[in-house]
Amino acid sequence: MGEYQVIARKCRPQKFSEVIGQEHMTTTLKNAIIQGRIAHAYLFVGPRGIGKTTTARIFAKALNCTSPQNGEPCCLCDSCVSIADGSNMDVIEIDAASQNSVQSIRDLCQEVMFSPVKSKYKVYIVDEVHMLQATAWNAFLKTIEEPPAHAKFIFATTEAHKVLPTIISRCQRFDLRRIPSSMIYERLKGIAISEKVSISDRAVRAIARAADGGMRDAQSLLDQMISFFSGEGAAAISEDQVLSLFGLTSSDEMESLVKAVLSNSKAGAVANIHNLAARGKNFEKLFEELLFYLRGVQLCSIIENPEDILEAGDEAVDKYREMALSVNPEIVQRLLEQLSPVGNSLHNALNKQVFIETLILKAMRIAHSVSIDSLLRRLNQIRKDGGLDSLDNIPAAPAMSVPEKVQVEKITPTPAPLPRPVAETPVQSKPLPEPKPEPEPPSSVSESEPIEEEPLDEEISMDEEMPSPETDDVEIQPPPAVSQHSSSTRVVETLSTPEPKEVWHLLLKDVEENLKDITLKNYLAAGFPESIEGERLNIVFDDEFDDGHLARIKEKAAMLNKRLQAASGRRHLEIHIKYREGVHEIHHEKKQSHDVAELRKRVEANEYVRKAMNIFGGQIVDIHG
Repeated sequence: MGEYQVIARKCRPQKFSEVIGQEHMTTTLKNAIIQGRIAHAYLFVGPRGIGKTTTARIFAKALNCTSPQNGEPCCLCDSCVSIADGSNMDVIEIDAASQNSVQSIRDLCQEVMFSPVKSKYKVYIVDEVHMLQATAWNAFLKTIEEPPAHAKFIFATTEAHKVLPTIISRCQRFDLRRIPSSMIYERLKGIAISEKVSISDRAVRAIARAADGGMRDAQSLLDQMISFFSGEGAAAISEDQVLSLFGLTSSDEMESLVKAVLSNSKAGAVANIHNLAARGKNFEKLFEELLFYLRGVQLCSIIENPEDILEAGDEAVDKYREMALSVNPEIVQRLLEQLSPVGNSLHNALNKQVFIETLILKAMRIAHSVSIDSLLRRLNQIRKDGGLDSLDNIPAAPAMSVPEKVQVEKITPTPAPLPRPVAETPVQSKPLPEPKPEPEPPSSVSESEPIEEEPLDEEISMDEEMPSPETDDVEIQPPPAVSQHSSSTRVVETLSTPEPKEVWHLLLKDVEENLKDITLKNYLAAGFPESIEGERLNIVFDDEFDDGHLARIKEKAAMLNKRLQAASGRRHLEIHIKYREGVHEIHHEKKQSHDVAELRKRVEANEYVRKAMNIFGGQIVDIHG
């Protein structure tokens, strides 16, 4: 038995025409040889196993071939044969990963000056050239820029960004591409026939897909499969054998997982991942294949003939197309948006199975939620159909009980003197059965569930402009059994009131992170958010709170209110400080309120208020400003 040679070496291309997937480079090099336009330095860039060193050797043979044929080496002359078997003295291959010192490059620069021994050109093929030290490059610069006429340099690298720009500018650069899996499939089929190996088409496609664009990797995988599964009396190598040996996922397993993800079956997705983990699948490859499968479904939903782009078999494309017809394309797009950016984090995950499960479940939750764009489209469609205009014709609803989440604001006048009293104009309403010194406000809550009364800290002045109906909700209470009466003016707002602690925390965080004012933040942090009453956030400070600190807060009043409104999303919310000496308002000076009766007319004439009254069957109880 002779010495065995692996397939990657045995089937190595010997001519430009045998190099597949790099036609843009091989054509240029052949034309350069035919026209005699040969540069002194070339840089071949690309991932591993796609033909950088192989092409460099073919180019060296073509340069020194005694009888080239249309730019191709003849592969028969002494020069071609000696270069092919590595015995040619004028073609020197250097591994820059091991010979990267300054002294090595100095020795090379001295050798370059000598004429070729036998060939026309002295060709230096420097592999992994990015591994050279910076000082070594500096020693190389002058030689690369102005080498002797008989010297040619061919550099190969997988990381061009590590090569000095001054070196790249002195070379003709060629970027080699990953080889399409369809081309790898065809080459592997030819090798299997020449090696007299029986292997199924699906197994060959699985190997081509696993090679990730590298021909050398594909040939090595095929060599390994032949050694492991073939022999006398052995059956054809199957896809399952390829998948089991390399920890890959079959198309059926991936189809089951993708169906669970697209149908929002969380239990199904977790079960599929568990089954794949139990079979020892490679999770990084699994994640890649999941993205590849989702991409196939997406392309089939937007492209009529995606076969050329997908580089997949007809059977796989049919499955992609079938799945694309049964799912919303937006769901697939949102899944890819969520999964694609975090793929690199999988490599560093402590538990890859937990990482993938969590990631996929999160992506499913976001992908299957209703998007804002979808809601807007539905609202626009309803508007076109007249759905929104028909709200004016909705009859008033009967009186209904207040839902549990609706907070009813009780407002009672305070007996204590206020800093800035406002003249009151009572609202005309139904006469009271008998006068009371402190009338109870109207409430739709039953007597069995009384609402705890809270005293009003002060009278609130009313802005000249009404709150915008687009941003401020107006609460319309059901028709009360008690007569209407109030001593202040403001439309009772908000069906639900946010937590004061949450709003206060947002303001403190905004002051610290955006304003970078730690001192002001510490002053504010001394206060306790007591409650939110309408558009007033009540903050209580201790008796010992420094007056100077309070003055600093009041100086920043306008700015703080703007930050509070931006952080809370309520554009009229303002800070009110409760202090031992009384209540300090922090806001801009407000204009005097209009007459209450005049304001009531304006409110009743408001289109949004009338619609709300018709929908909920309510009436205006109190007006606050």
